[in-house]
Amino acid sequence: MEGDGWRESDLFNEKEKAAVCWAEEVTNLTAKNNDAAFAAMQKHFSTEQLVSLTLICGLWNLTGRVAEALHLVVEPPGERIAFQEGGE
Repeated sequence: MEGDGWRESDLFNEKEKAAVCWAEEVTNLTAKNNDAAFAAMQKHFSTEQLVSLTLICGLWNLTGRVAEALHLVVEPPGERIAFQEGGE
């Protein structure tokens, strides 16, 4: 599902939609100003869960930003990650 189609989709319940919306807000650095998204998270998640989900979103965004800055392609488009055999 691309774009904002998830908002109208029957594939997600209200709790899942709140989490997806929150992840989008955290990613776009707009969560601070979206009281409705924050209220939806408080309705469906405990404070501990809200903090954990926010932290996970932040850490996931951090990994993407670090990879981008270092010119790393973690998973090329249309391909899977090529793990090294016998890894080091």
